[in-house]
Amino acid sequence: MTAPRSITAPYKTVIGTDGAIATTPCKTKGGEYFTLTLQLPQIKLMDQTHRNDIEKFMRAYFPATVKTLGCGKT
Repeated sequence: MTAPRSITAPYKTVIGTDGAIATTPCKTKGGEYFTLTLQLPQIKLMDQTHRNDIEKFMRAYFPATVKTLGCGKT
């Protein structure tokens, strides 16, 4: 991930110019945490124009997915 920056969110989340990663405690059959990694290799490394869209996606998709696992923050 290029130029990562932490954002203020209910979950530990880092947004870059070409991807993002978010994680939260979530005990499931697979482990103790749920982590979502978004990688967009088609975006040029110095292209800053997609950072806001990536952040919007993570703010919507990650909590919704965590909720379906039954371990989301309210």
